[in-house]
Amino acid sequence: MAQDSRVATLQHGTNFRTYYGTDAFISAHNDASDGDVITLTAGEFNAPDEVTKALTIRGEGMNKTVLSRGYRHTFKIPKDNAFPLRLEGLKLNSGDDKGLYFSSEGGSATVEFSKCAVKMVGWPHSGAHLSNCNVVIAESDIKITYISVENNSSVTCINSILPQLNGMTFDVNNCVITDNVNITNSIIKNSIIYGVSTLDNTNTTNKCLVKYGSSGFANSWYVKTEPDVNPDPWGEDPETPILWADLFGEDYHLTDAAAATYLGTDGTQVGIYGGAYPYDETPDYPLVTNLEVKGIHEDGKLQVKINVE
Repeated sequence: MAQDSRVATLQHGTNFRTYYGTDAFISAHNDASDGDVITLTAGEFNAPDEVTKALTIRGEGMNKTVLSRGYRHTFKIPKDNAFPLRLEGLKLNSGDDKGLYFSSEGGSATVEFSKCAVKMVGWPHSGAHLSNCNVVIAESDIKITYISVENNSSVTCINSILPQLNGMTFDVNNCVITDNVNITNSIIKNSIIYGVSTLDNTNTTNKCLVKYGSSGFANSWYVKTEPDVNPDPWGEDPETPILWADLFGEDYHLTDAAAATYLGTDGTQVGIYGGAYPYDETPDYPLVTNLEVKGIHEDGKLQVKINVE
């Protein structure tokens, strides 16, 4: 079992337990208490029907550690809990139309979702639903159809790739929104808006790069996707128009010229590579990069070589 590449480590205070195999995370969750830390190696792990404890759950990175469910991922934080739920360095795969659900049983719990990815498998219109919780999404890649805020929740999004946003009380900074924005009483700044959207006057916006055809984005740049059919009726040589597709390279990087032109409120480029926390998928905590069983020592103990970076 010690040679299984999938390992979950449960830390409770100064005590540690280790679990192996595809159900290692389920076993660690069942034995955990609020405030504990579960660390997962690279590999794919089965997730429980519901995560019902306020834990810190860490993986080796969104492209290395995967939590999978045939149904939706459900996280329910107990009532009056002093600990936040933290998800770090993970990819969540789910096969359900309501693929990701965060809630608390009472009050307003805290959820921290950092350097994570979400991918829905087999459901083209799946979404994330947030209820009775305050959520912080940082340096994450959310590849689902929408995020919906319900029942006294709020969401702070920092340097993340986001889908369609629905509801109210979003605070979005240095993000890329890949679809429409249907929100009220929210703030969006220093962000790139791919969907053609209309905002009402309950929202506050500043320094956003917005696809032409949108409206309601104050103090922002509107960029056309197609040149005018007749840009110069007098027959003079028209100025080469700036078009949406010309501003971007791969992975939502702005071109060098665009990065120097479209500057946010802090003087750095808009989008996920600007601001105080430029997008980076690498976790901020030490990672076990190698775990190798070397053999059995003379006294019967396993010799294990562990590399940590």
